[in-house]
Amino acid sequence: MKDFRDRVAVVTGAASGLGAAMAGAFAGEGMRVLVADIDVAGAEAGAAALRARGADAEGLAVDVGDPASLAALAERARTQFGGCDLLAANVGVQRIARFDAMTREEFAWLIQTNVIGTADTVRALLPLLRESADAQVVLTGSINSLVAVPGLVAYATSKMAVLGLAEGLSLELSEDGIAVMALLPGGMATTHLQSSDRARPEHVGEAGALDPRVVAQVSEALAPTSEAIVTPDFAIRHLIPALREGRSLLMTHGPVPPSYAERIERIQSAIDRADEP
Repeated sequence: MKDFRDRVAVVTGAASGLGAAMAGAFAGEGMRVLVADIDVAGAEAGAAALRARGADAEGLAVDVGDPASLAALAERARTQFGGCDLLAANVGVQRIARFDAMTREEFAWLIQTNVIGTADTVRALLPLLRESADAQVVLTGSINSLVAVPGLVAYATSKMAVLGLAEGLSLELSEDGIAVMALLPGGMATTHLQSSDRARPEHVGEAGALDPRVVAQVSEALAPTSEAIVTPDFAIRHLIPALREGRSLLMTHGPVPPSYAERIERIQSAIDRADEP
């Protein structure tokens, strides 16, 4: 997609943070934007802010854990905007806690939302994307798609799966002329933890108190300096050019933990030794 003007973008998780920044960037390119979020008030406020800038935007409540809600999102995109040219499946929830401090229900909720919810979002919008001449899909992964750190085992599990989903869809959907990009953001100044807590379903139970030692461990691994924490708008500064180039992977900013290089070395070593007698 070279010219975004008057094309249609659907962005989930768009009431705040990275999703709101993407919705703003697409609107800035002249796209018509459907701002979708489980926080309907936030989605409507975000759409109103875009309209105040002259964009054609609408807010809509969507729960990616509910196929009926996603079907309603696709129907609204069709009836209100005439289709979908660009889908940013951005919904994700996070919990900072060590593995044995999380309940099975919490772990399953992260996987259900971040992986199944992302896949179901693509599934719901795919018929509309196939009708577009040059559709694109953006799946939001994370730096944790590349490397796990203590305190984010469940989150890394889900985001590594999202990267696999993006790479697999890129291969399959290329047959339909649909480009797929995995967006891997690093540390950002957002309300991700708070919005995740608000989105927790009742059956998961209340979130336990954060362990300051685990939080510090995560921060040291992923954002060791204040410069590593950026605004969402800064994080997506290369998104539009990357979409125009048809790139399949976009890392927003570093640093990448040293453990990533160590991981690659371990993988290569295992490959090199695979055929040893």
